[in-house]
Amino acid sequence: MTRLALAVVALLAACARRAPVTSCDDDLHGVWVTDSGARWMMLDNSATLEAYPLFDDSAPEAAPRVIDLRRGEKLQGEVRRRFMAGSALCEATAPIRIAKCKADGLQVVVADPQPPLEMAPCKWPRPAASRLERWHRE
Repeated sequence: MTRLALAVVALLAACARRAPVTSCDDDLHGVWVTDSGARWMMLDNSATLEAYPLFDDSAPEAAPRVIDLRRGEKLQGEVRRRFMAGSALCEATAPIRIAKCKADGLQVVVADPQPPLEMAPCKWPRPAASRLERWHRE
């Protein structure tokens, strides 16, 4: 009986393993970890992807960031963050693209959404510089 139970557990563990990511066309859903240790939950809806922080992503008078990506010639989209002051709301965006998907990792070119200089109406500073991040699947 013990051998049968071990065989079942081994079979279930083998079946639960995801196929490794070798292309940006692969299913990218799951938890991804940046080199700095930040964890993001990625939802893959085929033509679009969404990512949400699984860490404290707070900023003064701001909601956590959300990433929206679209599949096309490139896998690209926006990082969004809402800034609030009283009844005023400004939604900041910054570009993001996934440059490479291979070896169960992503090379992500991303910039941070900048807080507005003024809230009513929203007045924006210069965009932040992009940086390269490496994400790996948890």
